[in-house]
Amino acid sequence: MKIILAILALVFLNSCALIKSKEEKELEILSKNYGGLYIFDRKAREEILQIEKKRRECYKWINSISTSDEEMRANIKKYDPEKKFPQVLSNGCRYYRSDYRYKGEANFGFKDKPEFAYYEDKLKEYMGEENYKKVRPYMGMSTYYVCKGKKYPVVFYTRFMYVATNYGLFGDEAIGFSFTSLSHKGVGVGSSLHYFINGKFVKSDEKYEGEKY
Repeated sequence: MKIILAILALVFLNSCALIKSKEEKELEILSKNYGGLYIFDRKAREEILQIEKKRRECYKWINSISTSDEEMRANIKKYDPEKKFPQVLSNGCRYYRSDYRYKGEANFGFKDKPEFAYYEDKLKEYMGEENYKKVRPYMGMSTYYVCKGKKYPVVFYTRFMYVATNYGLFGDEAIGFSFTSLSHKGVGVGSSLHYFINGKFVKSDEKYEGEKY
């Protein structure tokens, strides 16, 4: 009888693992509607992608002609992709990027910075203030350029993370058993592109599949 009850308990607990939490469901909806890349300056972004493509191809070429680490260092110094293809836009402003990787709130450009009020207001208009409050903790600035000491956002992105409770039988005799465990999960960056056109965001039919070089 005890064995049967234990089996039934495990079946019940494992079935619970398939039930999505309220937070997870809400974040999935937000990700579907507002996930992806927010592109304030499409022209600057496309120019940046072209420069980065040339830089990457140059490094690949140097790697292909080098037969040792020592020779590679010499070739990098000789051909110097950093000077050949500097991270500078045609307007003379230097740009910065983080390969669209999540960097956390430290890389978020709106936190207590009044110079970004205009950009923040435009995102609020697009999402609605309540949704924006929910999305904001998961938003980061991945690309921007600087002119005369002022920072201009080019691309923001979203990445929704949450702590999930997993149900089942976990552990072993050494550390003990538990019927629950916690894990960090994400619902992705999102696959949509949102372009800033004529003073407002427009969701594009294009799908974001990672930057193509």
